[in-house]
Amino acid sequence: MAEEAAALRLPGVMWHVTLTLHGSPQPPEHLQTSLQELAFHHGFDLSARYTPDTVELRYWDEGQDCRAVVDHALDLWDSHRHDRELPSWPVVGVEVLDRPAFRRRFPTGEPEGLLEPGVRPLPPSVQ
Repeated sequence: MAEEAAALRLPGVMWHVTLTLHGSPQPPEHLQTSLQELAFHHGFDLSARYTPDTVELRYWDEGQDCRAVVDHALDLWDSHRHDRELPSWPVVGVEVLDRPAFRRRFPTGEPEGLLEPGVRPLPPSVQ
């Protein structure tokens, strides 16, 4: 009976993730191509915004708790770095919000373009 209970897996909670990386400048065209491949292979709708020296990834992920989602987020870039030809940049920021916290932050919905799937340059006002 205990084995059956251990095998029973409850669905995880949805978390909004923002992962920010920064490093030496890269050609924007190369970054865009690499990020488009990452977005295509990621599985969830991934929004990527970039400048030559910074990338911001936003997506929803499922996990049992915040720690599991943070661990997955920190591993995302490195696990795809070689096959997607991503730069060897360190993570400089990670934010993970559960759905209620995300809704409190954006009570009328996310700002336009913030979570649109796809890859685009960061707007000048954000750089």
